[in-house]
Amino acid sequence: MSSRSKLMNGAALGALALLTSASVAYAQQKLPQITIGAAERPPAVEEATTGDEGIAPGFNAARAKLPIYRDPPGDTVTTVNTKFLRPTPLADVRKVLEYSPGVSIQQGNNARDLFISIRGSGNRTGVGFPTGVRNIMLYEDGFPITTADGNGRTDMLDPHAYADIDVYRGPSSALFGNYAYGGAMNFRSFSGAEIDGVHTGSEFGSFGYINNYVRAGKKAVDSTLGVFDLSFFSSYTLGDGFAARGAYKAKQAKLLGTWEVTPTDRFIFKYVANDNSAEFINRLNQNQFYLNPYAQYYGCPIATGINAPFCNNLFVPANGIFTAGPPFAPTAPLLRQSVWQLGTHLHTLRQIGGLQYEHDFDNATTWRSQFTYDYFDYINGAWPPPKIGPTSVGGLGGPVGIRGPTVGVTAQTDITSHIPLFGFPATHFLQFFYSNAKTTNPLYNQLPNTWYSGGTGAPVAKIDSYTSNIGLRAREEIALAPGLTGVLGFSANWNRVWGVNTVYNYAVGLQPIFPTQVAVDNDYWNTAPEASLTYRYSPEWQVRARYATGYSTPTFVFLTSTRNGVGANPLKAQTNMGVDLGVDWTPSPELNFSLTGFNEWHRNELLTLGNALVNYSQNIPSSIHRGIELNADWRPYEGWRLITAYTFNDQFFTNYTDDLGTIGNVPIVYSRSGNKIPNVPPHTLTTRVGYDQPHGDLAGLGTYLEYVYKSAYTIDNANFTKIPSYGVFNVNFHYNHDVANFYFKNIELYFDISNIFNRTYVAGAMVLANSLIGSTPIQTPTALLWTAQGAGIIAGQPRAFTGGVKFKF
Repeated sequence: MSSRSKLMNGAALGALALLTSASVAYAQQKLPQITIGAAERPPAVEEATTGDEGIAPGFNAARAKLPIYRDPPGDTVTTVNTKFLRPTPLADVRKVLEYSPGVSIQQGNNARDLFISIRGSGNRTGVGFPTGVRNIMLYEDGFPITTADGNGRTDMLDPHAYADIDVYRGPSSALFGNYAYGGAMNFRSFSGAEIDGVHTGSEFGSFGYINNYVRAGKKAVDSTLGVFDLSFFSSYTLGDGFAARGAYKAKQAKLLGTWEVTPTDRFIFKYVANDNSAEFINRLNQNQFYLNPYAQYYGCPIATGINAPFCNNLFVPANGIFTAGPPFAPTAPLLRQSVWQLGTHLHTLRQIGGLQYEHDFDNATTWRSQFTYDYFDYINGAWPPPKIGPTSVGGLGGPVGIRGPTVGVTAQTDITSHIPLFGFPATHFLQFFYSNAKTTNPLYNQLPNTWYSGGTGAPVAKIDSYTSNIGLRAREEIALAPGLTGVLGFSANWNRVWGVNTVYNYAVGLQPIFPTQVAVDNDYWNTAPEASLTYRYSPEWQVRARYATGYSTPTFVFLTSTRNGVGANPLKAQTNMGVDLGVDWTPSPELNFSLTGFNEWHRNELLTLGNALVNYSQNIPSSIHRGIELNADWRPYEGWRLITAYTFNDQFFTNYTDDLGTIGNVPIVYSRSGNKIPNVPPHTLTTRVGYDQPHGDLAGLGTYLEYVYKSAYTIDNANFTKIPSYGVFNVNFHYNHDVANFYFKNIELYFDISNIFNRTYVAGAMVLANSLIGSTPIQTPTALLWTAQGAGIIAGQPRAFTGGVKFKF
């Protein structure tokens, strides 16, 4: 592991230095002047409006050259153009994605680990491991960065690398297949033509935050070899974190190349190398959050019984081997440890390589084939302890460490044709796809005081699992009349999840006895139809109506964890049927406004809950998600700009009985029908108003005020808890200046104050399992839920100061 890490570090830094020096030398030659004003013209956030006056949406010449998933008519797609965030510090992708309506972000287990949710679905399945993004398919430049088992991660995403991010809101399996249950995202890198030289930047600020990055790229034409477009990105980020145990560092290198061999043949190459290390942020219950939100005081680094109410202290087996009790052995001593003493941390190595070949048979038909290899290795120190049934066995009492890797491949081939259908302009699409991921996870007891240095206790479990997907996708887009486009889409997916979860039990002789194995071999067959109409009534008005479906199959670990510990969990695949109605209004280049209403019927939605023992998942038989999404980008006067993204989410159970256990042989169940679905803020808002001086000696000088708001929400099925609402103000000052006849062509300086009123708020929480009081059928009241560790609360960042400088060569 360490040798691979050093190799990646050296390769990334060497490539960065080599390419930077070469590109800077080339940049001293005469390059086209970058016009800042032109870069500001695209709307910051806009819906898919692929149509010109008199042309049906989706049938303009520019879109005909793109893959089918780019700007699809009928779909509810937001494109966030990152150029308006140029003077904004971007420690992670949170700041970009918050400007898309429908998207909410919660803090994950480390600084750059985020739980992304589209319309609420992603906030309920990212607990424990695998952490990260579920129910959303993630792509980078059209290459999948979600593994075949549906796990995506944000700590490999540096927002400085991306020119645009496409957010597909709502069920999208007809276009993206399995796991696009709540939507999809495509992170689009700067092309070589867009960079046209070298861009470098440095950001630095509170809590030890530093981010140094470089973008380099060029487009070249050779009469013999063809057309090349090559872009490179590399960054190095680190910080101490604002919360206890929040330090992190990340190194990253990316390459995107397009080679147009002939006018009809193109190769696209993608490579990503990512190396992350992070301490785990200390998660708290609600009482601890209110008493000590950042877990930095009351002597938390040294765990004691006295500071336990203020700190999230844990127990580990003192011998690093077992904590078994009767009937296996006398209880072994437990040692109280803090996360400092344990050294709980995460280290991930990720390499993704992809190649796509495109061939135009004629002006109307294109064949594309793509292959992606994904290698993901990791050390994770916060997996819930394994347990079989009601009796304590190996590992119970404290966290254990889990190791990787996950190795996967994705292959797909498709045909896109623009041959008219019965005299109507049409686009036909058919794709076959396959993906596979193999995961091997040995688990170890954390040995007191040695985990951070690599020490481990005895092995307590091992997970061997496989996931595969195979199927097809089809789509028909028809221009029914000038300005009117109809779409029919469909996907069919056969998914198989199989493997073995083995738990070792330890006895008096410290030897494993009676290893318990849970085997799973499940297959799921899902289909997803889609239909939409998009009518561009005039250049100013467009209306959209869409019916779509999404599906997502459970991952292996969900199938082997129950409320009582490790065991077979017969989960069903999630399905989502939704209707969207939207209107887009663009009366002038200075105003872009979109409003979308949605209603989604969910069946067997997965809800992951945490208790004192384990994180486990349940199917919700039926629930409804409905709401409103709004985005606006308005320039009322020269230099002034208002950008707003707002989401209203109304989500509730329509059929769900919560099983809280048994008393004797009598099951204790509570109906949750009508209750709010936990961990979904009803209202989210991100808005900014700013001014940039357009003319005169002070041209390029600007400022903006930003406001981010989340309303209160519950985190348990009974709706006893309430995470309070919050509103955070951020202010930014910046200066952008073009430089003529100098070594660099543009300089930009900026200074940002975030959370200027130093508001304490909850940035992330987990869904908390309700329980019973002892052997009574009475549910645990609110006061006791506040002390439950399953809440997993992480505080948001306090007031922070960040500055930055950028150059273009």
